[in-house]
Formats: sequence, C-alpha cells, structure tokens
Amino acid sequence: ARLLAGAREQERQLLGAVHLRERLTHRRNIIMTRSAAALTLLLAVALVHQGAAQEKDENTLAKAYFRWSAEGWNATTKEGDDWPSSGELGYLKSSDDDDTLWYYTASPDFLGNKVDSYGGTISFTLGHSEYNSLGLGAQEDYDLILESKTLGITLGHKHIVPAWVTSSENVVELSEEGGWMDTESGESATRLSLLRCLSSLTAVKIRGSFYHGHEYSFLRDVTLIKGVKQDLAWVRNDPHIDEVCQALKLNTVACEHYGVHLMKSIQKVNMNKLRSEYATQMRKRKEFDQKNDDRRRQIEEEMLSDQAASTQ
Repeated sequence: ARLLAGAREQERQLLGAVHLRERLTHRRNIIMTRSAAALTLLLAVALVHQGAAQEKDENTLAKAYFRWSAEGWNATTKEGDDWPSSGELGYLKSSDDDDTLWYYTASPDFLGNKVDSYGGTISFTLGHSEYNSLGLGAQEDYDLILESKTLGITLGHKHIVPAWVTSSENVVELSEEGGWMDTESGESATRLSLLRCLSSLTAVKIRGSFYHGHEYSFLRDVTLIKGVKQDLAWVRNDPHIDEVCQALKLNTVACEHYGVHLMKSIQKVNMNKLRSEYATQMRKRKEFDQKNDDRRRQIEEEMLSDQAASTQ
C-alpha cells in the first residue's frame, strides 16, 4: 500500500511538472508571437517612412502613394458629379459599365499655388482592362485637365494615354510647348495662361474612363515635379494683368515679356484713371476715324461732281 501511494505521489508530481512546463511554453510562445508582430509592424512603419523620404525629394512638390487609402483623391464625371473610387495597396481604383466619362481628381496637396511646377512635369501610371466595347474605338477627350476657377482658366491635354494598353507610365511637361490647350477656345495654351493657372490650381483631373463598354481602371504613382526657378511674382493671382495689357494694347507675347515691369509699375497706377483714359482714347479714335470717313466721302463727292461737270 505504501509503495502504491508513493508511486501515485510521484505520478502526481510528474504530471504537475509537465503541466507547469506546458504553461510556461505556451506563455513563452505568446510573448514571442506578440514581439514578432510588434517588430513586424515597427519594421513596416520604418520602411514606409524610409520609402517616402527616398521617393519625395526637394524637387517633388506633391506625390500620391495610395498605400493605405485614397489620400484625399476622388473621382467625378465630366459634368462634375461624384463617381465611386477607392484607394489602397498603392492603387486608386474605379470602374464603369458604359460610356460615362469620368476623372480621378487630385487631393489638396496638388492644388493651390503650384507655379513652381512650371517647366517641370506631372507623371502618373494608368492601367486598364475593358470588354464589351462593341468594336468602338477609345473616346476622344482630354486625358489631363488643369483648372483654376479663381482665374477662370481651364487647360487640357489630349492623347497622353495610349489606347488599348494594359498599363502605361506617362510624363507630361508643364510648359507652353507641352501640348496644352485652352478647353474653351481650343487654342494652344500660352505661357501666361499656364503660369496663371498653375499659380491658383483648384482642380487636377486625370481621365480614368476611355472606352464604351465595361472597364476597370487604376491610377498610381502621381508625382508633381518642380521646374527651373522663375521670376513669377507678376502672375500670382493678379486680377489686373489682362486689363493692363489690353489697355496698353500689348499682345500676349509682349504682355508676357514685359510682365515683370508691368507688375512693378502697377502699384503706381490708378486703375479708375487708366480705364477713363483708355475710354477717352478710344472715343477720340472713333471721332478721328469718323472725320476721316466724312472727309473721304466729301472728296469723292467733289470728284464725282467735277467729272459730271466736265462731261457736260
């Protein structure tokens, strides 16, 4: 009996030791798992910050990563109505089932005074998959739009994204030689209009829909890069530059060339007086032209009268 009781006591102690060892092992595994998860999270955060620091240098005015969200980007139709979109894992995505034209619209980081981007570039990667376009080609419209509602300027650029390509990397120059057009007049954008638009951007739109059928679209790596340093103080949100150029009868090229001097002098100009003098000058010119017309008609009448008298 004593031997049996001793054996049972040894068995109980052995089982207790095994259970204790299992509990300690389980707790150690939990601690190691939590530590590994925390270390992974810290490493991921560090890599994100390191990547952001490496990708956005001193020449980068704005950049969209779309790593965890849409980062303030949205989508709207051509008419300005909201269009559903979402962003994560480096992509901003949307889709449609018909020929609706819609655009990805930039976050506030890309808006405001971005005049330093003149002479620089805006770049982005755009991808597509489509079906059921019924043999119709890509829709013709602006692929990229810069808008300044403050100054009433909207500039567009066509034929950036190649049709029927799964994914394309696109770089567009922000200068008057970059292919930009005034969307209202259809004329090529001048240096002055591009500078003024960039100085007060209210919208940057990248077209996401190109086809007549169903399509899935994604946008990634949108980057706005600085251009060469310019003396551009004279174009920043000034409401009088066009009026001054018109009053001084300067064409666009001359207005751009003498713009710095104009804006340095404009502080000394009484705009009401300038308008009055301009109106007076135009009135005098009309009176002068009217007198010349009257004198010309008088001379013609005298000549006709002399010819009639000579024939008699």
